Amino acid sequence: MHATIDAQFTVSLDPDKTLPLATLAESLTEIQLEATTLEEIVRSLDERLVEASCGEKHARGNGDRRFQRAGTTTRTAVTTAGEHEFTLHHVKDTAATEDDPTYFRPLDDLVEFDGQPIYQEDVSLQSTDLATSLSFRDAVAHGDGFTPMPSKTTISRRVREYGRKLGDFVRDRLPGTNADTVVLDGTKCHS
Repeated sequence: MHATIDAQFTVSLDPDKTLPLATLAESLTEIQLEATTLEEIVRSLDERLVEASCGEKHARGNGDRRFQRAGTTTRTAVTTAGEHEFTLHHVKDTAATEDDPTYFRPLDDLVEFDGQPIYQEDVSLQSTDLATSLSFRDAVAHGDGFTPMPSKTTISRRVREYGRKLGDFVRDRLPGTNADTVVLDGTKCHS
């Protein structure tokens, strides 16, 4: 599946002045280039998947198709690229049986959101990594400079969640081993 994005932005520079590279980088950060690109990729993929199932929007005969457009929902997510608000389409399967869902989002087969939490795994993993070397409160304060950070209670919950997953992973890979505490660093895992 391919997403096509046609984006254009203009950067005006004064030819009589020298501009530091950091200033140019900061201007790209200010216009939230990464966030805008991510949102447009998701929007493009969502529209293509819905068109593949339901046909072109407002085309004649779409009401006779098995799959029909069934509205949209707004999904908020926070990633390392910033805060995002996605409008995602639902599709109705008119031939669904009791075992199959009647309504679904085609994008869910291609892009996985981290369940109900607003903070996606990249931000959660970053914050839990900080929390293993700092306090939860310090992790929130330290992370404010580079990404929207979860609250200290969210970080604490994610640390426990990932700790259980790591403990289960250790027990599955090394039978007879039990890790009550798992601490990571950049090179290896300590328990």
